[in-house]
Amino acid sequence: MTVEAKSDTSNGLAVRPTGLRGALTRDALLDAAESLIADYGFRAPSHRMIAGLAGVHVALVNYHFSSKELLFEAAVARRAARLADLWRNALNAVRLQPAFTVEAVLSAWWHPFGNFDLEDGAWRNYLCVVARLASAPDGEEWHARLFGAVDQAFLTALADAMPALTAENREAGFRYARCLFGEILLLRCGKIGGARRPQGFREADVPRLIQYLTSGFAGLQQTLSAAAD
Repeated sequence: MTVEAKSDTSNGLAVRPTGLRGALTRDALLDAAESLIADYGFRAPSHRMIAGLAGVHVALVNYHFSSKELLFEAAVARRAARLADLWRNALNAVRLQPAFTVEAVLSAWWHPFGNFDLEDGAWRNYLCVVARLASAPDGEEWHARLFGAVDQAFLTALADAMPALTAENREAGFRYARCLFGEILLLRCGKIGGARRPQGFREADVPRLIQYLTSGFAGLQQTLSAAAD
């Protein structure tokens, strides 16, 4: 049943339904958590910091999410479907090619982060949150639950691009790639070394990193081939 706002006859103001106020409060807390995680990581933000930025009473953090940790998990999950779709679309475009390389697969992984400076502030914050997942106590678990299917699609594509590489080394290489992509994304976010982008970061660092990682995959395969001989 839809609950409509009632008119307060004493002052002529509309009173927001309790459910709507609750939804707005939840969104404000999620926005605040997202912004603070982007700036400070998962460990520093306190209940009071989150509530202060959201403009609500501190008790409402636990009232709506039971704990700060569950709020953080909800903040990671809220926009996960959008990022997963961007990853899938980029990878599907690679798979349409008659033949593709490891470099093309890695470039598809970076694709959602490529227009970082053109995105709105909320989405930029979310991308920085994703980059910080590795430092969250339950970050790997959250990543696996939210993005595990996408990871598997990338691993399958890497197997098709480099079939001689063992599954163990392919998974290790992809894990290393994710870690390094996360570090360079934090640099791009300006979340390492202060509020501004650290000196020395250049846009060319991204294609260089992709080339570096591609060479790493090739090196793993060559090492295995030499060991077999």
